[in-house]
Amino acid sequence: MEPILARWLIQMRLEDGRLPHGQATNLIEGPGDGQSWCNGCTMLLTKAEQVVTWLVPDQWRQVRLHVDCFLIWDAERQTSEA
Repeated sequence: MEPILARWLIQMRLEDGRLPHGQATNLIEGPGDGQSWCNGCTMLLTKAEQVVTWLVPDQWRQVRLHVDCFLIWDAERQTSEA
């Protein structure tokens, strides 16, 4: 996916609450499972791609993002807090 489109999708998901604004803790990085979808860009997390996973403590939900989507999310959430 084009980075500019991924950034836009992540911005929209931050605005509407589908992605959390708080700092990610207890990160796990590993290969995708080929069955789950990225919570940022909505593309499949293939077994060939690295994925960052963490639990949102106040909502008890798991978030999965491609590594590139995670970096975009981290930058955008900090921008939206300012």
